Amino acid sequence: MNYDNIAVLIPAYKPDRRLNQLVDDLLAAGFSRIVVVDDGGGEPFRAIFDDLTGKAEVLVHPVNRGKGAALKTGLAHISKTPGVAVVTADADGQHTPADVKKIADELIAKPSHLVLGVRDKSQMPPRSKFGNTLTCGVFGLTTGLWISDTQTGLRGLPACELAPQSVLEGDRYEYEMNVLIDAAKRKVPVSEIKIDTIYIDDNASSHFNAVKDGLRIYKLLFRQVGAFMGSSMVSAIVDYVMFLLLRWLVPGIMLVAVAGSRIVSSLFNYFVNREVVFKAKADHGSFIRYYMLVAAIMLLNYLGIMLLTKLFIPEILAKIIMDALLFVVSYRVQNKLVFKKK
Repeated sequence: MNYDNIAVLIPAYKPDRRLNQLVDDLLAAGFSRIVVVDDGGGEPFRAIFDDLTGKAEVLVHPVNRGKGAALKTGLAHISKTPGVAVVTADADGQHTPADVKKIADELIAKPSHLVLGVRDKSQMPPRSKFGNTLTCGVFGLTTGLWISDTQTGLRGLPACELAPQSVLEGDRYEYEMNVLIDAAKRKVPVSEIKIDTIYIDDNASSHFNAVKDGLRIYKLLFRQVGAFMGSSMVSAIVDYVMFLLLRWLVPGIMLVAVAGSRIVSSLFNYFVNREVVFKAKADHGSFIRYYMLVAAIMLLNYLGIMLLTKLFIPEILAKIIMDALLFVVSYRVQNKLVFKKK
């Protein structure tokens, strides 16, 4: 296989000699362009990067900026050469040249796909397995794109994706999650390739901070969901206030208060979701689709509560269960079907 139009990008922060061995092995495997980003490791690691002279292009951050920033620096540099796709790999020995070749081969076969090297979760340390499984589930529920390994650093990036990915938000580990979120939003096709699951010394060389970096990742995942939840809560307040107002203005007819408050609050919810939550196009179709969804949600809510109460579940608990389920359904349908992205 010819890899002339494939560049291997390796972000490196305080690496050891495994980086040099990886570069030598990649050159032997047929990769002619390797870009390494020294992410501010400092003078103690200078010799490791100096020994890459003539073998790899070394870009330097004077101070540590994070894995995401290092990846973006490399992508911006490589994107100056048209038609070159990229395989990203870690510097700590977790990704073998054979697996890098697998990703490159798939990228050549499917040049418009984002290619992910996915690991076998059964071979992961318990902490990594739990975190990865949880993140995959949350990612799938919030984006609709189900991925086997959201935390893999071995990825194939099409040439057409380098420029947009080099300006995405995030300077640390959350950047890699943002790449997946962006792919889900723009419907970039994704391919998964099985790779070896390698953890050296229980991943002791990793610079991932489970608390700080984990919070950054989940902040990205829940940003839109949080906005949707906030929109729903404010809409409920609008509904309640309008109900009280209409009961005061038209005290004799309950239907006016119920219907009027629901009309006002649903209109409010529609415009907030369109303009703020999903940042969608303003079209008549979304208005029609939204109210079809509202009607469907009301019917499903009623039928679900009736079914659960027949199963001897208390009515209040049945309503809580249905509201929670239909909240997820409403979010997914609005995100994917109701509102079209600008």
